Amino acid sequence: MTEIVDVDPLDPLQDRLFREWVEVYAAAERALWGDQATPWSAEEIRELQRAPEKVRRALAAVEAGSVVGAVQVIGATRDNLESANCWLSVHPDHQRRGIGSALLAAAEDLARGLGRSVVQDWSVSPEESGGAATAFATRHGYAVAQRSLRSDLTLAHGRDDDAPVDPAYRVETVWDAMPESWLEDRAHLARRMSTDAPMGEIEHEEEDWDAERVRSYYARMTAMGRRFVVSVAREVASGHLVGFTELAVSASTPERAYQQDTLVLREHRGHGLGLAVKAANLRALREGLPGVTVVTTYNAASNEPMLRVNRALGFAVTGYVSEWKKRL
Repeated sequence: MTEIVDVDPLDPLQDRLFREWVEVYAAAERALWGDQATPWSAEEIRELQRAPEKVRRALAAVEAGSVVGAVQVIGATRDNLESANCWLSVHPDHQRRGIGSALLAAAEDLARGLGRSVVQDWSVSPEESGGAATAFATRHGYAVAQRSLRSDLTLAHGRDDDAPVDPAYRVETVWDAMPESWLEDRAHLARRMSTDAPMGEIEHEEEDWDAERVRSYYARMTAMGRRFVVSVAREVASGHLVGFTELAVSASTPERAYQQDTLVLREHRGHGLGLAVKAANLRALREGLPGVTVVTTYNAASNEPMLRVNRALGFAVTGYVSEWKKRL
């Protein structure tokens, strides 16, 4: 018999349950990707649980005392209050037995309890068809809201030269801390990231960012044990930041960097700033963390300008993402 139970990542009495829950997620990732899997660590997930701008509820499917399925429902608390995101994994040894369906039904009930009318999820596969996740999602009433691509860059084969920078702009790079003088501009860039990046049919409104939220975001990265490097484009005339990109490296996978957000404000596009900041950041990564051998990034399939930048830097497509949506 399968039992659905709550999991609190911050409860020390549930540490074993939580770690089994994380391992189910990691095992499902490894079954799909082998040594190219990129699961979050238990420590990273636990730290995210403390973030006040998101409420996170976790459920485990338990059989004979062991966790066989895992799901998490995530809802924003400052904006986007009508939608919830979720991710769901079933251990490879227990798939196609109805466990995923039971967990998804419970997750949708959680979303309703949070006052959400839309659930959005995503699946990633090395197969362009999306694999078994596509059939599962459509069978449960989910429709594709956006297609995205996973791309990887092997640093030994990537571009290592400087990209030209328009003299009206300056590229600056920092490691592991965001200067206080950058916070307001970085908050503005985060707000614009939530509206300017391609979203397809995903339901998403402008996010509420301010300097304190940016400060907390980077403090959380440090608390998670992540190193990060940020490169920005600054308009010389105004002194304001008009573009940025960042890379993060997890303590659990020190050989791999993860591309975080990249944005150039619409009104400053057409000057090669996207390529300039990403090339500068990759150069800083090679110099600062020479043990990193690969960079992983995700981009909307419709975002041809950024995909073109990635190809110029040496990225190649390695996976396919379906972003799913269902109105409850």
